[in-house]
Amino acid sequence: MEENNKKKMTDLPFQIEGSLKKLFIGADEIKNKDYDSIEFLVDKLIPQGTLCALVGESDTGKSSLLRQLALSLVYGDSDFLGFKLKESCRNVIYVSTEDGEMATSVWLNKYFGEEIAKDDRLSKLKYVYNTEGIIKNLREVVSTNCVDLIIIDSYADLFTGSMNNSNEVRSFLNMYNNIANEFGVTVVFLHHTKKASAGMVPNKNSILGSQGFEAKMRSVLMLTQDDSDESLRHLCIVKNNYLPEAEKSMSYVLRFNEHLAFDITSDRVKLNELALEDWIEDAKKMKEDGMSYREISDKLSKKGFTVSKSKLQRKLN
Repeated sequence: MEENNKKKMTDLPFQIEGSLKKLFIGADEIKNKDYDSIEFLVDKLIPQGTLCALVGESDTGKSSLLRQLALSLVYGDSDFLGFKLKESCRNVIYVSTEDGEMATSVWLNKYFGEEIAKDDRLSKLKYVYNTEGIIKNLREVVSTNCVDLIIIDSYADLFTGSMNNSNEVRSFLNMYNNIANEFGVTVVFLHHTKKASAGMVPNKNSILGSQGFEAKMRSVLMLTQDDSDESLRHLCIVKNNYLPEAEKSMSYVLRFNEHLAFDITSDRVKLNELALEDWIEDAKKMKEDGMSYREISDKLSKKGFTVSKSKLQRKLN
């Protein structure tokens, strides 16, 4: 008798009515959406509808890179620095806590130079400088508009708790994650790395504050200065839940141009080659003394450093 009752109970439908129906989604409904891979807003770099971050030291051009991304999206470009952009509504919100209208205007005019900007495209990029009630305001706007991307520049200015308290960090980020999940909008936070990590191999553990920040991000990009050419930057994927490790082992080399924007080069560099090396100054002096790369490599080897000719060429040229 008890066995029959159990069987009858397993046959009962799992029904949820009213407003809760939107919150409790059946696996059948999710599966039937027929996604076969993760969709990216920016191929390889920024997964769609997630929380992501761009981190790095000060003065590497992080804000410029994100402004450039915003313009590529609203202008309807097919790619951003060679990375394919997803075709969508191309509306972007930029929350700016450090630069006001004047600084933004200066950057935009520098970016476009003599080119005549298209006001109809620029109108699809909305800047927000007043951050009071920002979550409520963002939710209201994205609930009535198709928005591809929200940029938060910067995280440290909006987060008012203890940056080393994981629970506080995750609670804060959950407010943005709820917006991302509900409306399919991507949110990118600009954040900083620890001063002590300067010169080290780019790594997600270099991010300032609690590990809870990195844990909530589906992708973390790091922008670092090249140690031999001040115009070059390395864009590194230090975390991405949806890419194989091989895709994250090398940086993409960017060149910072006179328009305060970036150009992609054809170069890529292994992340473990980006750390400042103890042998660099010695090698520079040897090169100035007329020694060949092979001679320098041999001499460094005797000092305990294993440095290939190709690595010497890249670091010293």
